[in-house]
Amino acid sequence: MTEPVRLTDSAMLARRLLWNRAVDEPSSAQPVVVLLGPTGSGKTRALQSISQDCGNGVVHAQPFDFAREQPATTVEALATISDDLSRRWPARRSAKFTRFALGLVAVHTNLDSYDRVKARAAMNSALREFADSPRANDLAGQVDSVADAAEPVLDNPMLVTAAKLVLPRLIRTIGRRSLGSAKRWHADIPEAEGAEPLDALIQLSRRARNEPEAMTAWLTSAFLADVRESHPVMARPELGSPCACENEAGKTHAHNWVVLLDNLDNPGGYRFLDDIIAARERHLRQHNEHDPLLLIGTSGRWNPEWESHWHAPWKSAATRSDEVLVVPRCRDAGHWRSNPEVDRPQAHVHPVLLEPLEIEETASLIDRSPYFSEAKLAQRATAGLPKAVEAVAEMLPNARLREGRRDILEPAESTPEAWQQRLADLRVSEQLQDVDLAEFVNAAPFATAPWLVPAESTSLVSLPQTGRILTELRSALWVIAPDRDGGTEDQSLLHPWIARTLLFALNARGEQDGGSYETQFQALLDDPHTRRDLARSSYCRLALGRFAEVVGTLHERFDQIPHQKWVDLLILITSAPDGKPLHRDNAEVYADLVEQDLCDGPADRGQVRNVLARLIAAYWLLANPLAGPDRECKSVVVQSFYELAPLSHRPDVAALYEAARRADQLF
Repeated sequence: MTEPVRLTDSAMLARRLLWNRAVDEPSSAQPVVVLLGPTGSGKTRALQSISQDCGNGVVHAQPFDFAREQPATTVEALATISDDLSRRWPARRSAKFTRFALGLVAVHTNLDSYDRVKARAAMNSALREFADSPRANDLAGQVDSVADAAEPVLDNPMLVTAAKLVLPRLIRTIGRRSLGSAKRWHADIPEAEGAEPLDALIQLSRRARNEPEAMTAWLTSAFLADVRESHPVMARPELGSPCACENEAGKTHAHNWVVLLDNLDNPGGYRFLDDIIAARERHLRQHNEHDPLLLIGTSGRWNPEWESHWHAPWKSAATRSDEVLVVPRCRDAGHWRSNPEVDRPQAHVHPVLLEPLEIEETASLIDRSPYFSEAKLAQRATAGLPKAVEAVAEMLPNARLREGRRDILEPAESTPEAWQQRLADLRVSEQLQDVDLAEFVNAAPFATAPWLVPAESTSLVSLPQTGRILTELRSALWVIAPDRDGGTEDQSLLHPWIARTLLFALNARGEQDGGSYETQFQALLDDPHTRRDLARSSYCRLALGRFAEVVGTLHERFDQIPHQKWVDLLILITSAPDGKPLHRDNAEVYADLVEQDLCDGPADRGQVRNVLARLIAAYWLLANPLAGPDRECKSVVVQSFYELAPLSHRPDVAALYEAARRADQLF
């Protein structure tokens, strides 16, 4: 299996935001970019792509993973990041994090709580060790001894370990001249209250013992001050050199430094961003100066705090106010850097949706041609989710697909447990630890119904935990409002791989574990809000196999409503799942459905009814994203739309011809 080779859209976005300024212009504020995507969408791979694209031409820290480093405090993360930024770079000096390292030394120096003379002597001793770079290992031993002290400054052994590992490497880059400047910086900050450098460090160290938040603010500010000081020197070799930045004017410019942060939705991640943003704001108020640091992170969850500036990605566009911005995809983000007509985001955090894989990338992952049916099936079933594509690759047969086959992506043993394992692999229920995955399966009809998925849904379903499950699926970014190309319905949709897996798991288990496919869909149909809505009730009836009733409903309204609304109604209704056996191909199921309408429908049938029965049966089977491509069914759909146009009594038959054209392109 080969990975796609093209540069990811996230790396292209980083290039748009990378250049700090033209050399004769002041530095500008940089938003924190957060790449959003559900589990398995390639967030870590996106950061790796950005890191590789930076290479040795851009000073950057390799991704810091908040999932792997749990629990990570802001200071621990900064210690690792500063160590990475200060590594040796070709044609550049090493970055010096003198203020930050000096703060770490002060924090970890064991001071006498009552005797100021002894405290000054201890701090003096620590600073002498700090100033003597060749003896950095001795200082590491001094820091290590804090862990065994009778009254340690901090009760966080991980922070002590981080300092012990990082400090020696940071100190080796520091000279005596920069040390004096760093001491004065600590004495000049407001928290030092005018004390001279040694007393200022003692005062800050003692405060850190009782106020961890104050320590974090102090050391975060020190880190950013070091970045501001080292950046101009380290950027000089890049001036005038060729680079891949989006710089149409060809201005000589300096690059931002880049810090990459993976899995910000884990403990400590968003706290880290808050601390960085707060430190930036403090410095901006005092000095009106921005730091040249571009932070790019990833998150598998939506942060509700963003909603004062950004429209949640699962909410329909109709509910968006003018005060909030649409969360862009990578290919559309960051253009405000080079286009003054595009609104610049005012929020500190700039969320961006990761692009799904294109069919060429999906085909590469499954080692097929993008023109093969297998590639088209994988793209439809997974909607370009890389982790799901990898799972599909293992299920595809070596031989060419049989047209209309429905069991291609069925597990080897089609048991409820096998279907649920797919959901477990994507950690669908991870955040709701008191809600079993089986309850997600129970709620499958409610979670997958397109009118329930949007956050503004008003349905009052009585199934326990349904509200929490729907909220979790949205927060975990499994629900995205699609980019609609026409049509009047503006529905958010659950990811097809998750939606169909939930439904197949429900169908596979029969009557056990709290309800079967039939009982759960009947419960959804019996909901008062569903009963009162034609589209919703028809959707449920089709899911329950009451095919002739649905054909009758669409037949009755064929000439009663505008044809575009009728087509939208057809598409919504036929998005319902079916409970038909997977081992039966589309051709068999199609024949049964048409025969069922002949038996259960009216005896006095007109031509429209006959065409509609074929259209609805074929469209329903084609709408299943986990079934193989079927040229016969697609031909039936296209031909049926063309046949309906001359049979219509309405003047707006252009909508039927357009539906035929789109069907030919979609499937």
